[in-house]
Amino acid sequence: MQKTDAWLKPILDLVSTQGGRGGALLAFPEYRPDLAKAIAYGVGIRFYDFRAETMAQKGFQAGAMGLDELDAVLAQLAAGGGAVVLNVEALLSTKSSEERRAWMQGFLRRDWPGLLLVPLALYGHEAPVV
Repeated sequence: MQKTDAWLKPILDLVSTQGGRGGALLAFPEYRPDLAKAIAYGVGIRFYDFRAETMAQKGFQAGAMGLDELDAVLAQLAAGGGAVVLNVEALLSTKSSEERRAWMQGFLRRDWPGLLLVPLALYGHEAPVV
């Protein structure tokens, strides 16, 4: 691993520990889509922008999406080998703190068949510590 990639090592270690399956929430100190893409490339999984690829199709109704719809997209991505899923917070922002926390706990408990990494810049402080 090159010196410039040293920041990625803890994430690669996490991926190795999880055996290429399951979910993880990655608390970012700021919004960094470039780092999310670099993680996807470094881990060897798809990069998926939830806001652009799913929510945008709903137009003005996107904010009314349920978290079950997010879970359905994540299930498809996990079944397809996994992904780094950016901009999940676009939907989480439409939910209460209690709903966000409950969703995060459920996401982490679920036995995803592929690896799902969800970067959080706004709500990382609400994520359960595991």
